[in-house]
Amino acid sequence: MKVPPPIPTPSQAKLQRICPPNHVFPDFDSCYNLVESPPLFCKLTRLFKKPAQTPKAHLFRAHGPRRVKKAVAIGVHGFFPMRFVRTVLGEPTGTSVRFAQSAAAAIKRWAEQNGIEIEVETVALEGEGKVADRVEMLWKLLEKWMDHVKNADFVMIGAHSQGVVVGLQLLARMIEQGWVDSARVGVAAMAGINLGPFYHLPTSILTGSAKELFEFQRPESAVSKKYIQALRVVLAHDVRIVFVGSIDDQLVPLESSTFTNIHHPYIYRAVFVDGRVHAPNFLSHLVGFAMKLRNLGISDHGLIRQLSTPLAGSLYGGEGHSRIYDDDRVYDLTVRHALETTDSPGVPLRVDSFELPTTNNNPFFLPWAMRGLLEEHLVRTKLEQEKNNLLQQFDDWKPTSKVLKDVKFRLEGINQTRPKL
Repeated sequence: MKVPPPIPTPSQAKLQRICPPNHVFPDFDSCYNLVESPPLFCKLTRLFKKPAQTPKAHLFRAHGPRRVKKAVAIGVHGFFPMRFVRTVLGEPTGTSVRFAQSAAAAIKRWAEQNGIEIEVETVALEGEGKVADRVEMLWKLLEKWMDHVKNADFVMIGAHSQGVVVGLQLLARMIEQGWVDSARVGVAAMAGINLGPFYHLPTSILTGSAKELFEFQRPESAVSKKYIQALRVVLAHDVRIVFVGSIDDQLVPLESSTFTNIHHPYIYRAVFVDGRVHAPNFLSHLVGFAMKLRNLGISDHGLIRQLSTPLAGSLYGGEGHSRIYDDDRVYDLTVRHALETTDSPGVPLRVDSFELPTTNNNPFFLPWAMRGLLEEHLVRTKLEQEKNNLLQQFDDWKPTSKVLKDVKFRLEGINQTRPKL
């Protein structure tokens, strides 16, 4: 069932008339087809013999929504200690309440649209420090809500930036402690520093405890290894995660916020497009298309990695890192991904090697990645119309910045992939 967008309040409607609308790509329904019902013969066979389960590379939409009666919405804020960075990115404290309330509102919208009565409890976890320190600190706060979590049918975590790492490690501990044995769990991982911040940022920008964020750029670091272990725990427990990044994030590259080097069917990747900065043009649709392929279990051939640096927002005037958590679509997507998808048990998390890009990155990597993406069998068959639309949008795309003009120049070769008329 496709969930209609929430009806805006009069003040929100007025703001929408002033500001261009935001977007979250790709659309949930475009990524997952309805699961096919097995033939009658197969149903009868299953009564006598349990068939072997083959792990699926991606999920399907279930025929009906999951029935839930009690839910808990948990918010975990990010962490930026320097006064300068707080001025640019916004204060982290207080956002946990916003995340929890936004997650709860999304759950209630979904329940109302599906004719379900549900009770939702909100939990805001606040406290600053390094990741391990925050996990211990917030765990003590979370223990006060243990009974609510244990009695819930659905647990949703809304986390941002460094809070994504913290929230997923808290969730791994909840699973290991037996708090969420039978509950469905969904995570809105917004602009997470999964592979660290932009490599070109000077370490002087983020000092003190926040220097730890750069440790996530190294897979062999202790914090990275601990994070990956937590991810293995939560994904083995059928937790659904939406890694969503902002297309103009000034702190975290898209390849980091969408965690491009890991693979699992329970992971959904999406991009938030701030309507004030980016119109829904070729570039935003291309990024959304690459995310769609990843959601379908198909490689993007490194395209997101190649576009991450050109899409970087301005550290001095950009708002991409913080605007992402104000959009209801992010939370609605997380609820649908958690409660309207089929299971794919027994699939282990696959982690590819990761190295930071160099300052003299080979310019031919981008067109090569684009060619590989367009030559995928699914793209040339079932997604051919979307491919042709992208090629048309490329012609209409008129970038203004020097960096994006260079991106268009490097992609000019895709015209050779057009069907001959």
